[in-house]
Amino acid sequence: MKTMILLLLCGFTAFGFSASRTVSVITTDGEITSTVFSDYPEQVEITPLPDAPEIIWHYSVTSGLTQKVCPIGMNSDYVFNGGWYGGGLMFTGIGGDGTVLWQTDEPTVGANEYWTSLGTGTAVSKTTDIFYSIQLWKVYNDNGTPGDPSDDYLVSEGNTSVTLYNSSSSTPIWTYIGGPGSFITGSVDSPGKYACSDDGSILATGGAIDGHLAIQFFNSSSAAPFATYEDPSLTYYPRQLRVTADGSKCIFRTGATLYRVDTATGTLETSYSLGASNDCFAISPDGSVLAYGFTAARIATWDGSEYSLVAGKAISGYYGGAATIASDNATIYFGFYRSDYKTNKILKFDVSSSVPVWTYDYPAGSGSNQDVVEWMDCSDDGRWIVVGSWGCDNGGDEIQVFDDLYPTEPVFSIDTPGSMFHVDMSSDGRYITGSGKHVHANTMGSGTDTYFAEIDILGIEGTESPNSLNLMPVSPNPVSGNLNIDFSLPSAGPVRIGIYDLSGRLVQNLAETHMISGAHSMSFVTDLSTGVYLCQLSSSEGSVTQKLVVAR
Repeated sequence: MKTMILLLLCGFTAFGFSASRTVSVITTDGEITSTVFSDYPEQVEITPLPDAPEIIWHYSVTSGLTQKVCPIGMNSDYVFNGGWYGGGLMFTGIGGDGTVLWQTDEPTVGANEYWTSLGTGTAVSKTTDIFYSIQLWKVYNDNGTPGDPSDDYLVSEGNTSVTLYNSSSSTPIWTYIGGPGSFITGSVDSPGKYACSDDGSILATGGAIDGHLAIQFFNSSSAAPFATYEDPSLTYYPRQLRVTADGSKCIFRTGATLYRVDTATGTLETSYSLGASNDCFAISPDGSVLAYGFTAARIATWDGSEYSLVAGKAISGYYGGAATIASDNATIYFGFYRSDYKTNKILKFDVSSSVPVWTYDYPAGSGSNQDVVEWMDCSDDGRWIVVGSWGCDNGGDEIQVFDDLYPTEPVFSIDTPGSMFHVDMSSDGRYITGSGKHVHANTMGSGTDTYFAEIDILGIEGTESPNSLNLMPVSPNPVSGNLNIDFSLPSAGPVRIGIYDLSGRLVQNLAETHMISGAHSMSFVTDLSTGVYLCQLSSSEGSVTQKLVVAR
């Protein structure tokens, strides 16, 4: 359980004079520690520092359904969980406790019939109250003793339903039913088989019609597909399906070939050879940049009519597992797993460069289970990255969060009982989810672990207070020696600039003086050890904080 910290500020002084002040830290274990700072003006009020990253809730069952899809929806207010042999589960995100709000209803079948689910996929709007489930199921006739399946027979196989919900109820807004002879989704128990636009208005669902590849496109306003793409020459279902942020393009692969389709018309715009069949695949939000690869990290860009390879680097001894691209179309992350399945590697690239900006190697693991990078996501600005992997018997945590400004080690991680199949990150990088099997992917068994966590201190920078006290981003950041701080004061008065560690302890007092109102710029030298800190500006008007990374 997280230890909460309360900062109690005591001491008295009059303007123009100074006296000592004691900061008492009281933990939930009843421990009290005190540090005395001298010459501290009364007008300065240090506010409690933000909490460290934490798991907000954890949903866990040890057997039965296995939820493997966990998209964050509606500005992080909800998480819509899907996976093996079960329906969709709706959770509250921010402010939730892991309690299932509701689950999707069973399909309607005939008299003396029952259904069995082959999986439920979920796709959600990032910003609006739109949530989709995509379900594949069978119908059996209960031909004899209820509860005894020995004399039952299969009525229909491969039934598909696509359903639109809002967050408040399991009652559908609309439902589309496909099936044999029309549209069949195939396996939908993991991401990459369906996707929707950021606002949820467009949904693309991969599958087959009459045994050949097909993708149906839905609008949130209607249960009827408004367009369909078919390729009679392909008997494979689409894999690694993505939709651009605006919903205008659908990009996917089958085998070693990528396809780009216009969603409005269902028309193929281009195809592109990937060189090898691979699950390491990502597109930029506008579809102009591709990241993919099997034994190499490869980057391709769109010139208006086709994709062209612009960068590539062989990753010797490793296989590509996942990738993600930021909204700037230039910041690209790859996740590779070693060929002996005992460790992983995260690499950052800038578009058009075959030289990684940085590389992080997981600690080597051991045992018989395989460690594979399964999914990645990043914040819109590319600063925060979350990685989900299977983990091996003895090795690194299955959920890892990285800060691009300080990539030498994860800033937050979760050691899960089993294997992660999907992770998601909110657009601002503040919240993450992870979901997967309760036991390792290589181990017989089922069960679910789903996490919702907040990367609080890392994801949110200091902001301007209502009274216009303002601390601009500290530079350089990371810092290795000289530090520049720009700020503005709404009125004259005492000012203090200090650097704190993440527990709230003052580690360096940079300045403590009386200053006039207006804009100010100051330079300092810091000799702090490598790590993550908070730089806080305090005045009689309040205080503001910026994160500071020290790298040597």
